[in-house]
Amino acid sequence: MQRTAIAHPEGFTFLSWGGVGVGVLEERLDGPLLKYFLSPREQVFLDQMVLPQRQPEWLRGRHVCKQVVRELLGPECLARQVEVLPDPQGVPQLHLQAGFGSLEVSLSHARALSVVAVTAEGRVGVDVESVAPVEERLWHFFLTPAERTRCEQEPELALKLWVLKEALYKAVRPPRHVPLRHLVPELGEGVLRLDPPYERELSFTFLTLRNHLLAVVRS
Repeated sequence: MQRTAIAHPEGFTFLSWGGVGVGVLEERLDGPLLKYFLSPREQVFLDQMVLPQRQPEWLRGRHVCKQVVRELLGPECLARQVEVLPDPQGVPQLHLQAGFGSLEVSLSHARALSVVAVTAEGRVGVDVESVAPVEERLWHFFLTPAERTRCEQEPELALKLWVLKEALYKAVRPPRHVPLRHLVPELGEGVLRLDPPYERELSFTFLTLRNHLLAVVRS
């Protein structure tokens, strides 16, 4: 993944990879983000649907998403012309003013970072986690027996598979809930393949940033 824009003063960094724009926003300790960038519909959703304790995270996600869209489409695309609202299943969807085309979006949050991936080509999934060992008691939630055996020899692989499968799930978007351990990617050089019923080939990349591991998957 290549960095294509310098870090902005408010802690936002833009990166680009394979037709995907990725924005990373560091949590600020100087008070909540202003709400000036919200559209009227987003403001209503925030006030009526988002729990108070989740509002700072929700705002950071929308803020970084709009920043990424502006990096991709240009500064003439104003923040309030970009809406990020959930579909009936709760998956974030990008709504742009007429004339700006169509974009796919994926969001992820860790304690200190909010990350958004946006693309005009296919679907995209992103996940971010702090770089730390994944407790073995959690392995059975997302690893197959063969993967667990491999992680016993390479413990650092557990975190990579966890982050990758979370991003993969968002990119694949199964029509019904599927446990992460049922997604068994065959890893190649920046490419992963899935067995039936998904049977597709996707691109992926990892990035370590500020003691966090990011995975981005694009179909």
